[in-house]
Amino acid sequence: MSSNMILPIHEVLETYAGAEERDRIFQEAGLKFLPSPQDPVRERLVAQLHQGIRRDLPEIWRDIMVTAGEKAAQVVLDYRLDASARDLLRRLPWSLATWMLVRTTTQSAWTFSGSGDFRVLRTSMLEISNNPVTRSETSDVPVCLFQQTVLENVFARAVDIRLRCQETQCCAAGGESCRFELSMA
Repeated sequence: MSSNMILPIHEVLETYAGAEERDRIFQEAGLKFLPSPQDPVRERLVAQLHQGIRRDLPEIWRDIMVTAGEKAAQVVLDYRLDASARDLLRRLPWSLATWMLVRTTTQSAWTFSGSGDFRVLRTSMLEISNNPVTRSETSDVPVCLFQQTVLENVFARAVDIRLRCQETQCCAAGGESCRFELSMA
């Protein structure tokens, strides 16, 4: 998976929990060294980090994942979707622009879904079956807040600020897949 699945968390975790707690959580996840931004990361390590934060910081994990997801989305926009492409997308009808961005997202889905099966059910409905971030985890509610936030911010900033993304089904909460639905607010 992309190092963008962990590097923003490293930065944000220090703000929310302190450097000592951040280092402990990263060590327990098996992340002794930070990868460079262009290096891939074993999905097992990404999953252990995400799950460790949810387990060890139950009161603030949501805030951590939203803030880190916003930072990760900015990295995607800065390095994978240049300003001219974003300008073009904003000029198109939002449904066509969304379709085009979904096609682009599919080509780099490994960065946020790893060995999970990323599929486009329709332009506004994306899913990851066998999501490595939720493997062997159980929850009463969807837990893929990081992935949801990245998707929402990339689509909202690249296409239309009114676009929202909601995880409507989650493997950890008993769903067959982690399903993300885009809608216009």
